[in-house]
Amino acid sequence: MDVTYDELNYGVAFNAAGLALGSFLFIPLARKYGSRPCYIFSTGLMAGVSWWSGYMHTVEEMYITNFLSGLAGSVNETISEITVQIADLFFVHQRGTANGLYIIAVMFGQFVCPSFVGFQAEAQDWRWTYYTTGIVLSVLFFLFVFCFEETKFIPVSIGQARNDSSQLGTPTSPCNEPKCTKDDMAISGHLHNSDVVSEDQPNRLSYRQRIRLITRTDEPLWRNYLVPLKMFLFPHVIFSALQVASCVAFLILLTTTISMVFAAPPYNFNTAGVGLMSLGPFVGNILGSLYGGLLGDWVVVKLARRNKGIFEPEMRLYILLLPALLMGGGLILFGVSADKGWHWIYPSIGGALFGFGMASMIDISCTIIIDIYQNLTAEAFISVTFIRNLPSIGVPFGIVSWTESIGVTKLYIISGCVATLTCLLFIPCIICGRRIRQNMWKMFESVVQLKGATRH
Repeated sequence: MDVTYDELNYGVAFNAAGLALGSFLFIPLARKYGSRPCYIFSTGLMAGVSWWSGYMHTVEEMYITNFLSGLAGSVNETISEITVQIADLFFVHQRGTANGLYIIAVMFGQFVCPSFVGFQAEAQDWRWTYYTTGIVLSVLFFLFVFCFEETKFIPVSIGQARNDSSQLGTPTSPCNEPKCTKDDMAISGHLHNSDVVSEDQPNRLSYRQRIRLITRTDEPLWRNYLVPLKMFLFPHVIFSALQVASCVAFLILLTTTISMVFAAPPYNFNTAGVGLMSLGPFVGNILGSLYGGLLGDWVVVKLARRNKGIFEPEMRLYILLLPALLMGGGLILFGVSADKGWHWIYPSIGGALFGFGMASMIDISCTIIIDIYQNLTAEAFISVTFIRNLPSIGVPFGIVSWTESIGVTKLYIISGCVATLTCLLFIPCIICGRRIRQNMWKMFESVVQLKGATRH
């Protein structure tokens, strides 16, 4: 296809727009009708778009396929928070590590897949990269249809109401005896004040019931769309969203620059070589995820012990100074060395430093959301995803004009400074975070009640 760098960047913007819109579209529907239909629809849509992309011939088709793939891919960032919530599966001192592993898996597709794609495009054709993706997603689609069971849980009470007034009188239990303890009284009172008598355990659902397409509940759909909007009122959500948005925006800047700079003189890399330049940021991403995850979990345990066993979510933020400096410094090193035509190892080191800072910031920023808003994790991540994709829509439109007007070096120096300043917002969050949470607790409770959840 005969497309310019501007048009390719516009395609990235359309993809980000699809991600932002999809985050608001799928979560409320998954709450109402179950996650299974959303997974099946999004996987089928992604597979169809991949096949379409392999046969596209116009720029307009590229824009449409990028938007649709972003729409379908938003499930990865939103519904996964419902299906497997880190808050429900891991203890507080394990959430950072679990979130770090999730980030590594996501960034594997961002950094490592372009390397394989580069080799395939060089050996066969760029269209075959989409054919391969279509084949894999088609297989996943059928696996979702026949193997993925609905994870939405609807509590069912098995038993009968206690209407016999004689059973509401003095209970016949060990607590009628003189030696009854307070614990016996508590247990006896709990048992005999129950409104329902359980007679049997619920039967296991059949295979057909477990893979039914829709699992509907009675909550109004409008309420599912309203709750995520209210999450914009919480400063911790805005803080995390700004951190993730900054990381993703500069990630798009870096990946776009790799394609523009290293395919041109003095590097003149082929498609495979351009793809390999993404390995540096991926190595940094792995190390950053371990730093923000393993070290972050270890630090909160130590700080909680020093705080008389009381854990504060802001304790995770104490280790963010190093990632803040490395993220900005890595961007500057990458941009200056690439613009000056230095050996490719220097931009790779800069990319690795950026990847380290980015992974640490995303890991800790997302984990603190899970720590604070455990009952509203999915809704909070809808707001985070929406905000993080807003700069991702705008950045691709200006990359080419920015590089032409001020040059790559100045662009990356400015970007590095902005990245570091944005990351340093963790300092006021440490100072004021606890007070903010206390002042907004009633609002949080009202949002939980609106959702219909119960506080853990």
